[in-house]
Amino acid sequence: MSEIDIKRPMWVKMTAYGFAAVLFASATIGGLAWYSQSSMNEQAVLKEFNADLAVLEADMEAQKRAAASLALTVASEPDLAGLIAGNAREALIARYAGSQAGVIANSGLGLITFSRDGVVVARVHAPTKFGDDIRGRRKMIVATLADKKLHAGVEPGRTSVNVFATAPVMKDGQIEGVVDIGSELNADYFSRIADKTDAQIAIHILKDGKFETQSSTFDGATMLSPEELTAVFEGSQPLKMMSAGKRDYAVNGTVLENFSGERIGVIEMASNVTPVVAAGQAATWMSIVGTVIVSLLSLLGFFFYARSFSGTISRMTGTMARLANGDLEVTVQDQDRPDEVGAMARAVQVFKQSGLDKIRLEAEADAQRNHAEQARNRSSEAERIRAQEMEQATKGLAEGLKHLADGDLSFQLTQPFAADFEGLRGNFNAAVAQLGDTLRSVAEASKQIDTGSREISQSAEDLSRRTEQQAASLEETAAALDQITANVTNSTQRVEEARAAAVQANQSAVQSATIVSNAVDAMGKIEQSSSQISNIIGVIDEIAFQTNLLALNAGVEAARAGEAGKGFAVVAQEVRELAQRSAQAAKEIKDLIRNSSVEVEGGVRLVHETGEALKAIENYIVTVNDHMTAIASAAKEQSVGLTEVNTAVNQMDQVTQQNAAMVEESTAASASLSDEAGRLGALIGQFRLAGGTGGQAAALREVAAVMAKPASSAGRPARSQGNLAVKAEEWSEF
Repeated sequence: MSEIDIKRPMWVKMTAYGFAAVLFASATIGGLAWYSQSSMNEQAVLKEFNADLAVLEADMEAQKRAAASLALTVASEPDLAGLIAGNAREALIARYAGSQAGVIANSGLGLITFSRDGVVVARVHAPTKFGDDIRGRRKMIVATLADKKLHAGVEPGRTSVNVFATAPVMKDGQIEGVVDIGSELNADYFSRIADKTDAQIAIHILKDGKFETQSSTFDGATMLSPEELTAVFEGSQPLKMMSAGKRDYAVNGTVLENFSGERIGVIEMASNVTPVVAAGQAATWMSIVGTVIVSLLSLLGFFFYARSFSGTISRMTGTMARLANGDLEVTVQDQDRPDEVGAMARAVQVFKQSGLDKIRLEAEADAQRNHAEQARNRSSEAERIRAQEMEQATKGLAEGLKHLADGDLSFQLTQPFAADFEGLRGNFNAAVAQLGDTLRSVAEASKQIDTGSREISQSAEDLSRRTEQQAASLEETAAALDQITANVTNSTQRVEEARAAAVQANQSAVQSATIVSNAVDAMGKIEQSSSQISNIIGVIDEIAFQTNLLALNAGVEAARAGEAGKGFAVVAQEVRELAQRSAQAAKEIKDLIRNSSVEVEGGVRLVHETGEALKAIENYIVTVNDHMTAIASAAKEQSVGLTEVNTAVNQMDQVTQQNAAMVEESTAASASLSDEAGRLGALIGQFRLAGGTGGQAAALREVAAVMAKPASSAGRPARSQGNLAVKAEEWSEF
């Protein structure tokens, strides 16, 4: 059966399912595209509106800055404070009326007011309006009067809500008044912004709970209802789309706040978003048309693909039907395709090849069964022969092991084995011969061990006796060294005490030398003072001489005076006698000072000699101290050396005692070694070796018995062979 009856072709289902999937995907993508485009349109509209609103807010802020700059400029003029203080209204108006038109043309700032304490002095823009108190509605002026600073903001004017800037006019640190510069929020101001942004603007002021339109650029009524204005005022009004003529507008508003932060109205703005809306609608229609075109193209593509795929599957089912009917000559097409159809074709080829391989394998299996039967027959005969050879080798080895277990090492396997087991027989014979040689060597070695152990035991006894003698001698030496060390330590202590006394004597000599030096200095000072006193006495002697001369002259003059000079002559005589006594006393003091100087010079000489003697004594003491220090150092070194020698002797004593203990252990170990050698000889005597007789075995047992006897420990001299030779002279020298 080469043709298969198919009731419902696959290509029909594939086309239907594919078109349904494409239609669903197109609808989904189209819906998402429409939603995305709508959202983008809303964002674009909102962006356009916010941009226009930002232009409006920026312009109002710029207007505030311009008003503030102009107010500061006017307020800084030198004679303005005097004009305001003098209520010079006409002078103020005449001064600024000429420049008002230019200011309005350049910046739109047409409101110029001068006030003092909140009372208007002059209005340049309204010359006939003055003398009113504006502090009730103008909180900005109140703030400027209070803090003397510049302020700007939105506040109610005389006729409307405007933008103002208020600057203080100062004189000598005191505020004389304020300058108020403003711009009206009228249709002319908003028209300029409307032309710039292509939008419509209106300002609504809240009065008595209702909104009144102050100014507007709309052709007619504004687009927000009173309810919507209230919603904007409360901050809950969404962006509103409206159409007027052939234009689309995005309408909303923003709250207008005054200088004090209070909400006083709403600024309504309608931005022209016609290009944005048109672009969004065009993009939406393009999405719809594109979705329809893609759906139709997808339907055609699925149709042609389904027909092609269905034809390929039909060819594959025909091939599989022929293979199922046993036709292994059929050609499997589409194997070179890289997709699932190619994989299916290659799988069908595998089925075809499996059928061919099955036929080939059945033929090969029959041939292998015949070959295996012949091989099994040959293997059975070989196994029988090998079993006989194995039995022969096993019996021979069993007999050899029995002789070996009985201690017969002279047995050999002489009957040849099969070729595969001949090596086993040779290895067994070689092992038995090697074991016999080893046992003979062990027997000889055990005999030598016994002889050596006995010699070691005798030498160890001699070593133990001499070690004990040496330990006694070392103990006596250690006691003598202890006594010598104690004596040297005592001598060292005495030398240290003598050295300390010498050091103290040296210090006393140094102090005495210092005292003598101080005495010499004092004697020198006394000698110097005596010399100075002698000089002073000489001066006194000269004064007495001059006084005597003066008294003599006075007596002569008194004598010339006659009776009138008698009293003066008596006084002159007394002065002369006093001068003579002073000269005599000065001479005696001078002699005493001269004698004292001689005695002081002798004392100074003696003190110098004493100092020299003390220096010599100090040098002798230093020499003695150095010798005592050397003696003390030598005594310390001798004490340390004796201590080290004593320690070494004590260590040698301990080592000698340890050697004695080790010698005893060596003696015991040699005796134990001799016993073990005897046991080893007894064990070896149980074997029967090749090349010997029963007499040889008996001789081995006799040797073992001799080896088993304990080693004698009396009257045996030490041998002087090998490393065990010990000379008595060496121990005596030690």
